[in-house]
Amino acid sequence: MADPISIVGLIVQVGSIIRTTIAYAKAVREARSDTQKLSEELFALKGILEHISVHIEPEDSEKLPSYSEAVAFDPELLRSTLETTHEFLKSLLHDLEEPANKFRRLKKKLEWPFTQDQFNAHLTRLERVKSWLILVLTSDSAALQRDLHKEITNLASSLEDDLEIRKHERIQTAHKDLFQWLAPVSSSQIHMRASKGHGNQTGKWFIDRTFRDWLWNHGTYRKILFLLAGTGKTTLFAHAVDELASMASKGEEFNFAYFYCTFGDTASQDPLNILGSFVAQLSESMPSILDTIWPLYEENAKNKAHRHPVDISALEDAIIKATFGEKPIVLLIDAINESSYLEDINRSLLKLSSQSSNIRILVTGTAEVIPDGHATTINMNTSIIRDDIYTFVNYRLEIDDKLRNLSAKLKNEIWQTLVKGADGSFRWTQLSLESLSTKRTPKAIREALQTLPGTLLETYVNILERIEPSDWELARAALFWLSFSKRTLTLRELNEAVMLEETCTVFDDDMELVSPQILLQICQGLITQDKFGAVILAHASIKDFLTSEWIRSSNVKYFSLDPRTADRIIIRQCLAYLCLENFRSGASPYLHIIQEREENRPFLKYAAQFWATHGLSCEFEDQERELINRLFDSKHLPNRGNFGVWVQTLVRDGRFESIQSTEPLYYAASFGLVPVVKAILASDPEIDIDARGGRFRSTPLFVACWRSNYEVAQLLLKAGADPNLIDNSTGLTVFSLAWSNQFHDLRKVLPKES
Repeated sequence: MADPISIVGLIVQVGSIIRTTIAYAKAVREARSDTQKLSEELFALKGILEHISVHIEPEDSEKLPSYSEAVAFDPELLRSTLETTHEFLKSLLHDLEEPANKFRRLKKKLEWPFTQDQFNAHLTRLERVKSWLILVLTSDSAALQRDLHKEITNLASSLEDDLEIRKHERIQTAHKDLFQWLAPVSSSQIHMRASKGHGNQTGKWFIDRTFRDWLWNHGTYRKILFLLAGTGKTTLFAHAVDELASMASKGEEFNFAYFYCTFGDTASQDPLNILGSFVAQLSESMPSILDTIWPLYEENAKNKAHRHPVDISALEDAIIKATFGEKPIVLLIDAINESSYLEDINRSLLKLSSQSSNIRILVTGTAEVIPDGHATTINMNTSIIRDDIYTFVNYRLEIDDKLRNLSAKLKNEIWQTLVKGADGSFRWTQLSLESLSTKRTPKAIREALQTLPGTLLETYVNILERIEPSDWELARAALFWLSFSKRTLTLRELNEAVMLEETCTVFDDDMELVSPQILLQICQGLITQDKFGAVILAHASIKDFLTSEWIRSSNVKYFSLDPRTADRIIIRQCLAYLCLENFRSGASPYLHIIQEREENRPFLKYAAQFWATHGLSCEFEDQERELINRLFDSKHLPNRGNFGVWVQTLVRDGRFESIQSTEPLYYAASFGLVPVVKAILASDPEIDIDARGGRFRSTPLFVACWRSNYEVAQLLLKAGADPNLIDNSTGLTVFSLAWSNQFHDLRKVLPKES
């Protein structure tokens, strides 16, 4: 039959839904009542459709079915009803259909996909469709048929809206997974903090003149604008982002994306994450920018056990291609000097600016890092900053709950003193105002004005001197971790970290801080907690102060920090933590036990994920190797002991069975832990270097190459790893992998194929 909506097709569709429903009934016991009701209604609908099919006149093959004269019906009404039935079945089938990915399919079958409200809505629609089909075939009342036609039209419209919503939800879900792969670092939280920092009217010298001129007057400026500043740059950067958002909301024709590099988060310094964030942000207004990224993501998703990051050239090309439209694109990167991948970032920025005439890039930093001749540099000198400080002090005197009630004369004294003493330092001005606002009387404020520290260094010294000697150890430990951690820490993580000792064997209740907020109280003015729970240094200048030569001969030299030894100290403390008796019981196949373990010991995630990252900055000595061997030797304990806990925390979706049968070398190679691979190879010359591991039983060499960990691959090849072995999951050897465009750099690592 060639009708637009085939009744036979609908019968097949219902049959498919019935089979899926029965499969859920077998897998999900708590849903058996719902699956029984749904199956009964679907069987009834199938019977009605089969009845209609039997009465089709076979000679009429080009139209919707006509029926024997014994059956009264309106052909147009029947057509609408069948179309609505088809739309309803599509909606129901979408919610029940199994995902293509095997892992997600197994996961989804564990639970009934409907809430009770969703199930009731589907059941109600199903009953209506059945009733309408029966009424269409039996009713000869024109008025009744008109009313029925109206109801069917309304339901059809509702189903179309429902399907559109479901389609949007599918796209959003897919985008969420894509963006997690593409842009694992978000700058939105940092921007919210920084955006609050700029007072009313500050930064106008830059925003209203230089910034706007640079955006639109292309003949005067280069495509890259570099804002050179030692203080206040992030606040000004946030001001520029807010200005662009405001301009865009008013209809000005451009697209923009921004990113903050931060010293306390290594992921925020990675060029892949920077460009990935740009692509993700631009896709909101320019969906086509993802056209070349989607195939890469989908190919990556097929090999979930061997996931690798997107190639940076693909991100660069996607951005360049997007700039061929009419709208210019503005990219902004703050604190580029914080990144240890400065050369790679510069290379990407120069490629973007040279290959597109429609792109503008704003960069901030504390030193001139863009190659000569490629950027217009704006130097935030003291005279420029002074005007902003004037404005900032006036603003705070007007909005601060305590300071705004002072007399005009005292306000003027405050203004005169701060403006004269600031010497271009926003941070000194801010801390001075905060100190003054704590005073109880005008007399106390006048006395404080006479004794304000003359410099920012002296201000920090005063804050440290106010800390009770009994709290010095805790305060120094907190400042140490916040200065050298590789990502931001939560307060609970920091509370455990400051109590760590290399000789500790168990972490119990006696080691926990009495008050969770005690570190914030002790280090007030030096550390702060944002609304998202992250604890950070109150300002980047605090780390500069603590690691300076000056502090080592000052009255507060106890708090001085040495960046040369920081990573080694953290490695030892993290490894000692992972070797605690608390984790001796090993990995667990039960999710609730894993979650309970991580809830009880919040520092576990950081220790597991970053101890080896800190090792990238230094060579392991005997003490580090001894701790590593202790951790790895625990694999002989039940459930692989502390080693099993480390792996289970590190590999979030790792199977318990894989952890039980995989050697440390595989995980070290998979995550690119160069110093760990070196330590393993040095400690065991007889190691089975090609021992397969992980969910797909790959060799350490293959998984290192798949994840583009080529330095690890070189170490393994030198130690005798076989590049000719076939990988079980892909059917490829390392040599055949190297001839894929995505892995062309691997060719430089491999020996000549034998």
